Amino acid sequence: MKIFFRFIFHFTSVLGLLGLFMLFIYIILARLLTDFIIPTHYFHIYAAIIFSISFVVFAGLYGWYVIQPMFYLISWIKRLSQGKLEKPYKKTYMPYLKKGIPKWLRKSTQYFEELEDHMEQLTYTLEQNKRFQKQLDQSKKEWLSGVSHDLKTPLSYLKAYSSLLLSSDYKWSEEEKSNSLKIIYEKSLYIESLIDDMNLLFQSENGDLIVSLKNLDIIDFIENIVIDMANSPLAEGYNLSFETNIYSLHMNIDEKLMNRALSNLLINAIVHNPQETNISISISYNENLNIYIKDNGIGMDKDTLEHLFEKYYRNSKYNRSHSSGLGMSIAQSFIVAHQGKISVESKINEGTLIKISLQDTNN
Repeated sequence: MKIFFRFIFHFTSVLGLLGLFMLFIYIILARLLTDFIIPTHYFHIYAAIIFSISFVVFAGLYGWYVIQPMFYLISWIKRLSQGKLEKPYKKTYMPYLKKGIPKWLRKSTQYFEELEDHMEQLTYTLEQNKRFQKQLDQSKKEWLSGVSHDLKTPLSYLKAYSSLLLSSDYKWSEEEKSNSLKIIYEKSLYIESLIDDMNLLFQSENGDLIVSLKNLDIIDFIENIVIDMANSPLAEGYNLSFETNIYSLHMNIDEKLMNRALSNLLINAIVHNPQETNISISISYNENLNIYIKDNGIGMDKDTLEHLFEKYYRNSKYNRSHSSGLGMSIAQSFIVAHQGKISVESKINEGTLIKISLQDTNN
């Protein structure tokens, strides 16, 4: 809209100048006529010729004034369509007329400032997206490489222990068989968990994630998750505690998705910290339900915190064989699907605090 009004104002101004110029020519011709310098019957011919030439020159110059920046912007768009994400060099398209054309006419893109600003913003956004896509592709490659390694490790256990159990060269005791089968079972569970994580992530990315809300007591729900995790062999050697200042609250949540989100967060707190780490889960209520998962473990550096919820991000410094690198991203997706928020604070050797805020759907 600004461009439209600019052109209306400018065109009217220039047209007014042209009218004054033609009036000046008409007065000169009339003066020449009264002085008998030109014949009376040639007056209108001279006036028509001069006015026509003036109008043609005006139309040509003003047309160039308008078209030149259009050429510049069109060339810019063309470069963007070819993947060239840099601003083109601004130049006059008729350089041999550079000295003959006034500066204000050659640099006429001032009337396209708003459009040019949008083009610059678009170029910057495309450049940022290209850089982000490149980083994402690199992260995917690194993630796939890590996942391939994570799959090979349990598969090698499955292959080795199953081949030993099938071997007739050695007689296994019942205890040895039980231990071997336990390892095979644990590695199978890990592979299953990894596949589930990938399926859930792809569903979330494609918008196919279905949230089935159910009204239940979320305090009991969270407490049961903590109890199940505390009794898991994975949590052996870790100190889990549960505290709350509210003992009953019914909310609409997807039991399966919320269970997976909180379990992922607790598993992360376990597998990324050494044994004897204290992990506390506390609940408070103040208009929203706030869930805190706090540990006094090894913490995380700033770079890890910045990329913590990114899909396919794996930090080899903190990643262990129990982690697929998808847990935090999946947890965030499920919490956001419940209209909730999640934030993380952490410092090296000072532990980590995860805060989850869920809206009270009954209010």
